[in-house]
Amino acid sequence: MIITEKEPAVATLTINTLIKGPVVITDEDLVTFMTPLFGFSGNLKRWYIYQTQSGPSYWLQSVDDEKVGFCLLAPFKAGLDPDIELNTGDVADIGAASASDIDVYSMVVLDSDPTKTRTNLRAPILVCRTTRLAKQVVLNDPKLPIKFYLRDLKPQGR
Repeated sequence: MIITEKEPAVATLTINTLIKGPVVITDEDLVTFMTPLFGFSGNLKRWYIYQTQSGPSYWLQSVDDEKVGFCLLAPFKAGLDPDIELNTGDVADIGAASASDIDVYSMVVLDSDPTKTRTNLRAPILVCRTTRLAKQVVLNDPKLPIKFYLRDLKPQGR
C-alpha cells in the first residue's frame, strides 16, 4: 500500500468582474484595504486587481459588491515619475518593510471624450506586495496634479 499526503486544498472564490465576467481567484489574489477608498463604504474591504491586457492599466474590482469597479493606472509603469513621498505611518499601516515592497496605482476617471480621461496623482493607492494590504492616501504635494490627463502621457521607448 502506498500512502501519499494530499496537498492542502486552496480555497477559491468566484467573483463577477465588470470587465472579464466571472473569474476564479484565491485568497492570495485579494487585496484588503485598511481604510475605505475615499467616498466609499467601509463594507468594501476586499478587492481584486487584474489586467485585461499588458501595460500600465489595471482594474480594481470589489469582491464585496460586484457592481463596484474602477480603472487604475500604474503611474511608474506608464513612464511617469511622480516623486511620491510616503509617510512612514502609511507604509507601516500596510505592513511594508520598505517602499520597494509597494505597488502604486492611481484611480482613472474614464470619460466618453478620451481626451478628458484623467487620473489623480495626489491620491494614490498603495498595495503591499507581501501582505496584500492596501490604503489610499492623500499627498500634500502641490506639484502632483489632481487631474493628470492621460492624453499627456509620453509614448515609451522613443
